[in-house]
Amino acid sequence: MTLLEVMLALSIASGVITFVYVSARDVTRTKDRLEHDSERLREAQMALDRLARDLRSAWLSGHKRPLQPTVDSAFVGENDDPIDSISLNTFTHVHRRWDANDSDQAEVGWFGVEDPEDPRVMHLARREAAHPDEEPTEGGLLQIVVHDVASLELEYYEAERDEWVKEWDTTQPTAQPNRLPRFVRIVLTLLDRFGGEVVLGTQVQLELLQPILLPGGFQ
Repeated sequence: MTLLEVMLALSIASGVITFVYVSARDVTRTKDRLEHDSERLREAQMALDRLARDLRSAWLSGHKRPLQPTVDSAFVGENDDPIDSISLNTFTHVHRRWDANDSDQAEVGWFGVEDPEDPRVMHLARREAAHPDEEPTEGGLLQIVVHDVASLELEYYEAERDEWVKEWDTTQPTAQPNRLPRFVRIVLTLLDRFGGEVVLGTQVQLELLQPILLPGGFQ
């Protein structure tokens, strides 16, 4: 084999190795991007299911504290931009310890929070307080449930007027006191890496539309 043939063989081998490396690198990058997209979609779907579960288990207390006009349960949905917020009482608390001093009751809130490093990026957060108190729209532990959300839109079906409304407030006598919406419509929008919209949506039917009386409560 001449020197020229050796150099030609090395050149071909180098080209083949480079081609294989570039192909493997591109395949790995594509795989990573697809896994990231799949994980974001799974995260969003899990959050949508969790919000739907909170809504299905929403309730209002029928107890009143004597001579004390406080609110110990609420369902408050606010039309915010770009992520609507909602605070409610639910029966979805999960016991983490068998001897914990709690029940399945919880105060839950869903709302948008800014990314601490980039205020242009919004995340969907959920808060939960395992011990309901006289401030049902505040307190609890916060958890980011969906990262980088474009928008969350909530609409509430007002059966008395047969229409969908953007806000709901059981704490105000001029709004929707002492009753829950029959349905809640949820639309969660993400942006993919190409700038296109990924839209997830569902409609939830609430079970306990009227206030209930719990054992040991004030009447």
